[in-house]
Amino acid sequence: MKKFFVLLIMALSFASCVEVDPNEDPIGTITIDLYEGQFLYFNSIYEYDPYVDHVHYMLIDGSNFLTYGMEMVNVGERTLRQVNSLPTYGWSSVLSIVPGNSYILRDWNSEGVYIRIYVVNVIENPDNPGQIIGATIKYQAPFNL
Repeated sequence: MKKFFVLLIMALSFASCVEVDPNEDPIGTITIDLYEGQFLYFNSIYEYDPYVDHVHYMLIDGSNFLTYGMEMVNVGERTLRQVNSLPTYGWSSVLSIVPGNSYILRDWNSEGVYIRIYVVNVIENPDNPGQIIGATIKYQAPFNL
């Protein structure tokens, strides 16, 4: 009987040691192309009345992200799965779009509900190379720390 329990404990300890690939997207990740002037609304993750002063969105303006009702921070070259802590500084409502970088968005009055975003690439104007008109992003919302 002792051998059975020892084998069971060993089997359970090996099963719990499965490594998660940091490049694998978390469950619930959405990938979209977000173009200049197109709004990405996050109102559904907050429990507010749908009044205009409670709307939370992000849009692209040239090579910048702009937010309303939220602030964001660039956390550097990390995958979505690697974004698991909050920086104490660097929060802004306007940030440059940097391919390969991840961002965290939060409501100005957030109590632990966040959005994590990863920029896959920028989308350039085919008629004017170098002019950024959008970005392909992956995001997960809500994301709780």
